[in-house]
Amino acid sequence: MKGVLLFIFFVFPTVTFSQNERVKILRAVVVSDSIQVERATITNVTAGTFTITNDLGQFSIFANEGDVIMISGVVFETKEVVLKATDFDEMIFSIHIDIKINQLDEVKIAPYKLTGDLVYDAKRIKVKPAFKVELPKIDWSAIEITGVQPRVENSVLPNSGASRYNMDFVKIGGMLAKLIIKTPSSKRKEEERLVTSDQFEVEIKKRFSDAFFEEKLNIKPEEKINFISYCYSNEINEKQLLEFCNSLTLIEYLVAKSEDYHKKD
Repeated sequence: MKGVLLFIFFVFPTVTFSQNERVKILRAVVVSDSIQVERATITNVTAGTFTITNDLGQFSIFANEGDVIMISGVVFETKEVVLKATDFDEMIFSIHIDIKINQLDEVKIAPYKLTGDLVYDAKRIKVKPAFKVELPKIDWSAIEITGVQPRVENSVLPNSGASRYNMDFVKIGGMLAKLIIKTPSSKRKEEERLVTSDQFEVEIKKRFSDAFFEEKLNIKPEEKINFISYCYSNEINEKQLLEFCNSLTLIEYLVAKSEDYHKKD
């Protein structure tokens, strides 16, 4: 019995602490010595989330002390960083990465020895093609040229006779109106891109689990649908928050909305 009580005494504070632990936002910049870091992939290996850097190498991601952050890219060496508590205290945490160096295969030149005189050495080296292609001669007299259209007079700026310098302003005005005024079809396309409240609800349920709502936003399962409806606004379409590149902005939007939602209660 004493052993059970002792186990509860040590384990219960640990469980309570983990439940009350709040996620933090790490704001950082990835730098390199020679080139600017842009569109690099940032992965929180511990939490299983990711984002990408902007054109300046800056990024923000949810993390906690002890999480492993991995930076990877096409031209950079992959680097892993274990976050410390002091990293979150900095205004912008700086991470330095190295450029990936691709070594070429060894090139051998034989049988000549180079003298150092480029002109002389170039004349001595003989290059042979891998194979020879014989192309038949073309008889241009037997070729008929088709598809050539006759010259069309410019209806806006005529180039013949005394009217060469007279401009048809009526036609010019009509052309400008087509460029400025949106056609109904273009308006319909814009309306089709707008996200409705039902589409927003489906997409949010698909992207975020119940654990995210409970642990990160403190939203109970029975309040989940009401909270999603509360979050829907014109800002979703104005800032295109459902686009993949705006995933981190969407999370920050949901966190802010959750704070307002709890204040409302």
